[in-house]
Amino acid sequence: MVGWTMKSIRLVVSVIALAFSLASSSTYAVAGPQWCEEDPEFVVNGAIVDVTTLFDGQYADDVSGSVNFTMQVPSNVTAAVLSLPGTIPVTASISRTLSPYYGIGQIPVIVTVTMKTSASFSTYTQITGLGGSLLTSTSGASTKPTRASFSMYGL
Repeated sequence: MVGWTMKSIRLVVSVIALAFSLASSSTYAVAGPQWCEEDPEFVVNGAIVDVTTLFDGQYADDVSGSVNFTMQVPSNVTAAVLSLPGTIPVTASISRTLSPYYGIGQIPVIVTVTMKTSASFSTYTQITGLGGSLLTSTSGASTKPTRASFSMYGL
């Protein structure tokens, strides 16, 4: 090998040895738990409200039916369900059961998350509003309704 120095030969051999070592070794990935994320979006008086409920994915098969989201708003407020993405089936409804809103201050809203399950596990619900601002977050349990109350501005 004309022009090759001992240093460059060592470098090439080292690179080849490293490549063989990496190719022949078995890889083991350490990862955290898989999460089920149920993520319906609502609109309330023109403002987007994103409700995200998370729980450990190992319990997905224990949920029978769907994860249900009920949003309570004032009786005179315009509200609708925009989308229902989720890892498992999701349903959502609007209930106009709160006192009328007269345009002074923030709009009161209550979200209740329920599911039928054969196991007890922790859940976490986070609600964000227009512009990604956090409106509220709460921990819950799969065996009882998780209720989150918050106030928000419409558009």
